[in-house]
Amino acid sequence: MSDLKYSHLLFSGLKDEMKVDYLASPAAYFRGAHQIPGANINMGWQVIKGANFMERAPHTHDCDEYFSIMGAQLPDVFGSFDAEVELWMGPEHEKHVITQPTFVFIPKGFLHCPLNFKVVNKPLMFQAIHLGPRFHKIMNGKEYWFEGPGRSMEGWKDHPVWW
Repeated sequence: MSDLKYSHLLFSGLKDEMKVDYLASPAAYFRGAHQIPGANINMGWQVIKGANFMERAPHTHDCDEYFSIMGAQLPDVFGSFDAEVELWMGPEHEKHVITQPTFVFIPKGFLHCPLNFKVVNKPLMFQAIHLGPRFHKIMNGKEYWFEGPGRSMEGWKDHPVWW
């Protein structure tokens, strides 16, 4: 396939064996421009199998971001949702409690998190969609970025551990 004209627009190396106790493994990630030059999106697909405080610190991004939180049992991602997820949003730290499949829009520059998967009775599919060429966040005035497994961790240096 590599000799086809548009092969450079396809990427199949999504599998990530990240070992975190509350995530099913493997997960899937697309890390933007690092994996397809010119791509302006980062996406992660994770099956959340247990309660966890995924992100503790409020932060912003220089691009829009979206979260999709669904039940993980196909084909019924609605009926298989059995969880309670807390998400804090805005400078007031407004707390939202999610108890049904939900899609979240986080505009560029908007303060969000913590994100707490407080109760997980059945596995959830969590998808973060980050509309930038590399995953990054700004916390307490410092920018952190991550380009995926096997890449330099320089941009993630001194980032508070979240798992």
